[in-house]
Amino acid sequence: MLSLASLSSAFSPHPSGSLPFDEASHTAVASKGCGSSSPYTPGRTTVATGVYAGVKWTYRVYVPKSYTGDKALPIIVQHPGWGMNAKSEESGAGITLYADEYDFISVTAQGMDDNTHYGGPWYSWNAAGTSLAASAAGPTCTSKASTTDYCYTSCTSCPKASPQCGWTTCDETVTPSGTGTKNVGGFIPGLFDTLESQLCIDTTREYAAGESNGGIQTYQLGVDLASRLAAIAPQFGSFARGFNLAPSVGVPVLDLHGSKDTTVPGNVSLSGDGYYYTTTTEIFHGNEYSRGWVKANGCSGSPTHYPTRFDGGKHKFWCASEGICAGGDVIRCSWNGGHNWLFNDPSSNGGLVTEFLLRWTKTTHVGMGATVGELVGSGSPLADVRIVGTDEGEVAAVEGASTEDVLEVDALDGGADEGTHGHYGDPDKGCLAGEAVLPAGTGRVCAPKIAIEPGTVHPPTPKCELGGVARRDDNGCPLAPHHRAADGGAHRESAFPVCLAKGNLPDPYDAGSFHCLLVCPCLGDGSDCGKAAHASCPGRSRCERGELRHRAKGVCTYHGDSA
Repeated sequence: MLSLASLSSAFSPHPSGSLPFDEASHTAVASKGCGSSSPYTPGRTTVATGVYAGVKWTYRVYVPKSYTGDKALPIIVQHPGWGMNAKSEESGAGITLYADEYDFISVTAQGMDDNTHYGGPWYSWNAAGTSLAASAAGPTCTSKASTTDYCYTSCTSCPKASPQCGWTTCDETVTPSGTGTKNVGGFIPGLFDTLESQLCIDTTREYAAGESNGGIQTYQLGVDLASRLAAIAPQFGSFARGFNLAPSVGVPVLDLHGSKDTTVPGNVSLSGDGYYYTTTTEIFHGNEYSRGWVKANGCSGSPTHYPTRFDGGKHKFWCASEGICAGGDVIRCSWNGGHNWLFNDPSSNGGLVTEFLLRWTKTTHVGMGATVGELVGSGSPLADVRIVGTDEGEVAAVEGASTEDVLEVDALDGGADEGTHGHYGDPDKGCLAGEAVLPAGTGRVCAPKIAIEPGTVHPPTPKCELGGVARRDDNGCPLAPHHRAADGGAHRESAFPVCLAKGNLPDPYDAGSFHCLLVCPCLGDGSDCGKAAHASCPGRSRCERGELRHRAKGVCTYHGDSA
């Protein structure tokens, strides 16, 4: 395992940026909570709630076993993806796995779910343009991706937008609009302030991370909390097109994307479900909307290999550094995978994220968002903070979702129970005419092809409605086969079809490569979607994350050894 001590002496001081952490010389800056009694039990995850601007939020706190309240520790806040609750995120992202070994406080925040439409859970973050329909660059989605199902009750202008491209809550997580750099506040700054007042935190070592929509939130936090955060690690996140920004001071960043990710892609703008994002190259090197992270961090020189203990292997993992950066490293990592945690494995994902973040310190942050020379005030802590406890019943009442939200009693028309003669079958047993064998999750599937409307050029217009998180029989895809639940009980709704730009090309949308896959509920913790999810898929296929923006949904996939 790589040392977390200083990596190099090649960095020149950057007065407002981050510096490499050197355990031998580092002087911690203690938060106001040092010396006080902790409301969190060391060695256990505790669930808590707090209120910001009248809205109640949920978060999970793991304090390491070594915690005494007298030694100031680093803190990492991980942000879940769209639809993912904090419990599942903590299990899947793997950050907490390293809290005892590296002696830091691990926090998993939970997004807001104020959406009354069927198809939830709807946990989400208002960041980087996700709640807005358009930017200076144009709409943030195509007309075929537009839907009012994604309208949250906090978004008063949502139904009026055309096309309707917003897909997250409008409750404040870091700025009122979720973008820009003015009026910074919201749940996450309030959460940091709350934890500084409750726990003994080293204020120079506060970090943010997150995946998918949580990765989008992480990028926005890197901009708006630049003087506070020592480093960020957005996992398969981005900015909506036209909303990318760069920090005013250096913030080290590690961007992680799967090379097969068409959901929030790293190399192209248009996603498989019809949303426009900012490529990682533009986030780092800038465009007409931002100077880019490279300039913000004072980078110079040519890109070089950034070594990690995960390099190479069957997943072809590789990281590159954007030269020598005075304000902190700017790193881009890629692996042979989709829209999922590194190697679909919590230990690998958590190891990569924590080992990067903990290498950095922002010596100018003295607490509550204040920098050296500024008064450390009381901050803006959350109101009505309550400890829910660790009892599973209590936790479920706050953050869980019933399987009734995603499974209903209903039989569908379609192919045979084993899924071998109907659509969406096992490629090893043959696909129907008009289907293509496509990779999905870590397996394959027979995916019905969808034609494009005649005369459309860029972007192509498919003869289907893109995306969606609930069953729609009129979206242009063939219906799913029906089958009995694995436990022999009453019919449950089969996994439902969704239309996506999906193919064996790096930019399937521009290529007009549209296909249908089956969406299944994925409410299991971490990488396994759970028995109910697998039972909703036809034949011997399994439900897997990695293809959809909604992280509480998976797709049904077949594997050669399942035949």
